Amino acid sequence: MYPLTAVELADVFRQPNFPDLIRQFLFDQAHSRDPDAPLGMDVPLAQCPAFDSDIFVYHSMTAIFYSPSDTSGLRGTRQECIRSTPCWRKHLPRRDTVFITRDPTLTGIRRFDIVRILALFSFVHENVFYPCALVRWFIYIADEPDEATGMWVVQPDRNADGSPAIGVIHLDSVLRAAHLMPVFGDALMPIELRAENSLNAFQAFYINKYIDYHAFEIASL
Repeated sequence: MYPLTAVELADVFRQPNFPDLIRQFLFDQAHSRDPDAPLGMDVPLAQCPAFDSDIFVYHSMTAIFYSPSDTSGLRGTRQECIRSTPCWRKHLPRRDTVFITRDPTLTGIRRFDIVRILALFSFVHENVFYPCALVRWFIYIADEPDEATGMWVVQPDRNADGSPAIGVIHLDSVLRAAHLMPVFGDALMPIELRAENSLNAFQAFYINKYIDYHAFEIASL
């Protein structure tokens, strides 16, 4: 069982500023229709909405999306389970990575950001239901795909002080899962390295566009 308050969940998630991230998220939601509004992270915390609602934590979500290149579903409709769980198959944690929509007016992969889902949760604030995710942000390393592989390369983003860039997003922005592959380099891999901890062990990752047709369409431009 998880605690219900943001302060207690901050200890569970090991994110001391989790309550502040929720308030910044609510500021962004309140100003989402104003293109000139600053981001919640850029305004004083006192300007962000107060928050004291109960929070409910989940270990998975279902993404439903349209994949015109794959007609196995109803007119190309697909769905997949995205997980963020502390114990996957009675073993290590599993924290999936996903594409989220950044700017739908752009074309190609630049419409999307890559994030790793650290936790899934929901709450009600001022009679509005918010399904959310606590995420670790990734950034593109270059303005073009890797020349040798044709795949885009990302790395975990960091704040100015070197700490991981963490935020809260609305689940409406999630498109589908993203498959990341490590940029191995030329060093020997330790024998204890496993798929479960690979996202913590490397500094850069390829966005695997060859995992399926839809991923190829997203990550080819």
